[in-house]
Amino acid sequence: MAKNGTQKSQEKAQEIYLTAAQIFFTKGYNACSLNDIAEALNITKAGLYYYVESKQSLLFEIVNLGLDSVDREVLEPARNIGDAEERLRFIIFNHARLCAGGNHAVIIISHEINELNFYQREEVLKRRRDYFDFVRNTIIELQNEEKLTEVDITTATFTLLGMILWLSRWYRPNGKMSVKKVCEDVCEMALRSLLREKN
Repeated sequence: MAKNGTQKSQEKAQEIYLTAAQIFFTKGYNACSLNDIAEALNITKAGLYYYVESKQSLLFEIVNLGLDSVDREVLEPARNIGDAEERLRFIIFNHARLCAGGNHAVIIISHEINELNFYQREEVLKRRRDYFDFVRNTIIELQNEEKLTEVDITTATFTLLGMILWLSRWYRPNGKMSVKKVCEDVCEMALRSLLREKN
């Protein structure tokens, strides 16, 4: 984070994180340098160091930015949805929207975590586990309501999240299909495979 907390420095730090996230996603973390990021931002490497301590600390900030996005736009609103089926639909659609919409910070949560140090990785894994457990518990609720097909809960949770995260590898927001349409399709396919047919 920037060395002072002014609005301007916070906005610049945010710009750096989002630009770096896109570069890490496109080139891969190990294939790019802080020089690449500074050049993309049209600042000096020394200027970049005003905002970040190292490439690894920059990655950690980006991962946390992605987790914050998921918390803010998926997890927290979903906690207020009482109906488990409606909640799961909300989770799938909105997490897919973040991935398909090109939020590279969200995508990097899963793709570059091994590049973090032990303590950073443990912090990220805890936040990811909290989200995983929330989705898993939602699926368990559906099972208890006898709405779930005969699937293993853990397999269903990992497969569901994997399907959402994989969107970033093939979907292009500027292609023929809109973000809304692809998210609706993912949601429909996921729920059809998980939920029993209604009589």
